[in-house]
Amino acid sequence: MFVDWLEDDYQSAVLCGVADAAEQQDASVLCFAGGGLSSPDRFGAQRNRTYDLASITNIDAIIVVAGSLGNHVGPEGVSWFLKRFTPLPICSIAVPLPGVPSVLVDNARGMRDAIEHLIVQHGYRRIAFIRGPEANEEAERRFRVYRETLQLHGIEFDPNLVTVGDFHRPSGMIAVQHLLGLGRARIDAIVAASDYMALGAIDALEAAGYRVPTDVAVVGFDDIDEARFASPPLTTVRQPLYEQGLQAANIACAMLRGVHVEGHVTLHTELVTRRSCGCFSQTAALSIPAPAGPTSLVLSEALARRKERILAEMNQALRGLSRSLSVDWHLRLLDEFIAEVEGSRTPGFLTALEDGLRLVTQKGSDGSVWQDVISALRRQILPCFADPAVKAKAEDLWQQARLLVASVVERVQAQQRLEAERWVRVLSETNERVITTFDVVSLAQAVAEQLPRLGIQSCYLSLYEDGDGAGGRAKLILAYDSRRYLAEDWSGKVFDAQNLVPEGLALNYRRATYIVEPLFFKEHQLGFVVLEMGPRQGVIYEALRDQLSAALKGALLVQEVVEKDREREILMQALEKRAHELEGAYSALKRNQEMLLSTEKMASIGRLTASIAHEMNTPVAAIRAALAELDKRVTEYRASVSDSEVTVEDHLEIVAEMQQALRLASSAAARAADFVGSIKNQTRDTGRKERIVFDCVAIIRESLLLLGHSLRKGNCVVAFRPSADAIDMRGTPGRLGQVVTNLVTNAIDAMSPKGGNIEIGLVADTERVVLSVADTGPGVSDELLTQIWEPLFTTKPFGHGTGLGLTIVRDIVTAEFGGTVEVGRKVAGGAVFTVVMARQIEEGSAGQILEHRSQTEVGAS
Repeated sequence: MFVDWLEDDYQSAVLCGVADAAEQQDASVLCFAGGGLSSPDRFGAQRNRTYDLASITNIDAIIVVAGSLGNHVGPEGVSWFLKRFTPLPICSIAVPLPGVPSVLVDNARGMRDAIEHLIVQHGYRRIAFIRGPEANEEAERRFRVYRETLQLHGIEFDPNLVTVGDFHRPSGMIAVQHLLGLGRARIDAIVAASDYMALGAIDALEAAGYRVPTDVAVVGFDDIDEARFASPPLTTVRQPLYEQGLQAANIACAMLRGVHVEGHVTLHTELVTRRSCGCFSQTAALSIPAPAGPTSLVLSEALARRKERILAEMNQALRGLSRSLSVDWHLRLLDEFIAEVEGSRTPGFLTALEDGLRLVTQKGSDGSVWQDVISALRRQILPCFADPAVKAKAEDLWQQARLLVASVVERVQAQQRLEAERWVRVLSETNERVITTFDVVSLAQAVAEQLPRLGIQSCYLSLYEDGDGAGGRAKLILAYDSRRYLAEDWSGKVFDAQNLVPEGLALNYRRATYIVEPLFFKEHQLGFVVLEMGPRQGVIYEALRDQLSAALKGALLVQEVVEKDREREILMQALEKRAHELEGAYSALKRNQEMLLSTEKMASIGRLTASIAHEMNTPVAAIRAALAELDKRVTEYRASVSDSEVTVEDHLEIVAEMQQALRLASSAAARAADFVGSIKNQTRDTGRKERIVFDCVAIIRESLLLLGHSLRKGNCVVAFRPSADAIDMRGTPGRLGQVVTNLVTNAIDAMSPKGGNIEIGLVADTERVVLSVADTGPGVSDELLTQIWEPLFTTKPFGHGTGLGLTIVRDIVTAEFGGTVEVGRKVAGGAVFTVVMARQIEEGSAGQILEHRSQTEVGAS
């Protein structure tokens, strides 16, 4: 059986009907209190997880209270939810579902009778209506009848007199506050689609200073127990809640036996007038004698003619409680009454009445409905009396019957009050016991000790193994059954949660009704508890669920703290041990780091040496070629001095060739000198205290000049595009050269062996200088974006590179230039490194700039 929850009388009464029918049919009931489907209220998502515990492996048929479950999803949502249980027999309560037998109530008749009673009997015209959830089919049907009945009696529908509720008491209070707060014309009456909303409406009206029914009449729908005992008693439409559960269980069991069931069973509703609409009790109304019938008939003949009508009205007055009695209970009561009035037998009417009272009170009723039975009996029999003496005797007997019923009702209500007080006390003590436990084992023991006092014969408490139940496994922490011995080693067993209990603890060893409640604390899923139904007040199981959830969460938190503390102690011991190991490892790491830095420096020197050798070879070779040519021309000139045939023009031509060789040698020498000057500027390393203002455009050009060999070897073409011919900044020139060298070398390696293009950009404003180095290589993947800055990290093959180049770049940029370096991807492919550096140019630094430039020129010369 799937229900929303059991805190209200509505679903508890239906469950009682299902439980009694199942007992008669030799079946067990599993009642899953899993909340309304997709409900945003009362932690609906956590409650809905309870339905995952039900499957075609642990249930044989399904009864679904579709009205409550579908408040937020409608019949379509309930049907979709039930598809997972195909092909099990299914019976719906309150709402018809396609292809599913349903037990319905005649909402239309009951609601129409209630509205017409307010219009016809009391003359009310301005009647407000509190609707139920718009997705609930029952609620919408009652609302349609409200509109149709108003139209039928010529009353114009006013949408301002309609508000929406959710079947719960607080929504009725909010609805009335809304109706009263807009300054509308006087409201004669309020009709609510459920008793709970009607009771909430009464609370709100009285809080606002309105008297019910003097100022505003109120009518509900359902006839829950609380409606009878409200102040004033609530006029309502009685729907047979217990009977719905009884019928649904019988249908489900019939389907399990192979009986084909289709269509719907519709149960009648009945208007019950009480004080909240302006009427006095229905019992008093029924006690008014009907018009006297023919006096010529003898009593036996008159009774024979009315017998069927008398028995039918008696049965109707007792409503669904007649199932607690024998089939002929009304016939026995009638016969005993007639016999006692006629004096043909010893008194037995009150004895029969007392037997009936005893049986219905055992089923949870207070017996007050027997007043209606007596009223029905009196109304039908009174016209049959012609003899005043016999009539007086009957009236006396009826009065004794009323006193007997009143006495039993008073006694039962006193017992119920004492029982309620006992439940409150026991639940309070249970809460105190479980909430003061600080571990799961002690909590389980405390629950086991309290269960007998709660009248619960068996209980199985389990926690989800993976914390939220997603994995479908659970661990049993309490197995209690007062009827059989359970070994303590069941505790701690891990099992499939859909089995509800571990294998070997089957719930079907005896027939019973079990309630499956979710255990959660706010959004945290904890587990579930299976409780054998003892007391018939559903609120007890909901209260116990709340207590267990809170206590379990507290115990788990304490357990987590203890475990964390134990882990902390173990960790501290391990840390002390590791501290000594790390001291040695740190010393070794520093030595290795120095070695690696030296290796990186040597690798840079090696690359620089190769570039120097290659770059110097070209001008030196040109100088040698020019000198060889000059030597050749000198020899030729010497030989021509004594040759009379050599003319002046020939001498001048030889001299011209000698001058050309000299110019070639001089140009090559200048190139070599410039290269040597670049080397001096790149390798000159000033300390942080000797930072100077320099032209970063010139430094970058010199760095590229040194990298010429590496660029040609890597088939790379570089394009340097500064925003100005000279951009000044403060710092160490050699450090900037190292940054450029490492970034360009990184780009060359990234595009190896095919090569590609490298674009270098340089822009500046008054505060910063931005350097960008972009390549057309494969780029940097998302996984490597953070790793590339780590020391020793490299994607190059073993023996190629140390993995320190980019780390050094980042360290220089942040420490030397107070800047940042980032890497990104170009749209067309490739990586782009962006270096942002503080310019740090101060007033009066022009002399330093000229001085640095002159030093550079001297070095070059």
